[in-house]
Amino acid sequence: MRSVQKLLISASLLGLSACGTQVSAPSLMPRAVEKQPIDMPVEEAAEPQGPADPALQTALARQIDAAQAGDKDFTERRAAAENAVAKAAGKAQGGEEWVQAQEAITALESARAAVRDAAAAIDALRDNPAYAAPGNRAAIDAAARQVSGIEDAQSAAVAALAGKLG
Repeated sequence: MRSVQKLLISASLLGLSACGTQVSAPSLMPRAVEKQPIDMPVEEAAEPQGPADPALQTALARQIDAAQAGDKDFTERRAAAENAVAKAAGKAQGGEEWVQAQEAITALESARAAVRDAAAAIDALRDNPAYAAPGNRAAIDAAARQVSGIEDAQSAAVAALAGKLG
């Protein structure tokens, strides 16, 4: 018991001694200047935009032509699918007309492959480090937008036909 009292007295004296003197060390608190926001202008590095590489332009033109040819094939098959869906509208699922309409929509869906392949080829060109120049990127982006527009229109047409069929 006596040793516990000595320990408590020693701890309290030690604690009081820490409060007695003031140390002249610098504060670790942030200084006023450190609290101010730093507004630095951010400038983006601008690379000169030159024309696209001729080999890239040829490859892009080839892919756009392939997408347009695929869209022409899609348009031809779309008329047949629309007729089949019109015949099957309101008929029972699983009936002969309904099955034929499903097959026509499936054929229409498969006709989209040429456009999807062209879009994938354009994306592969985007990943090629040889075409990293800004002029090349702009040409790739323009071709991708063009093919993507065709692809979106085809997706909407297939979805509309599938929605009518139910």
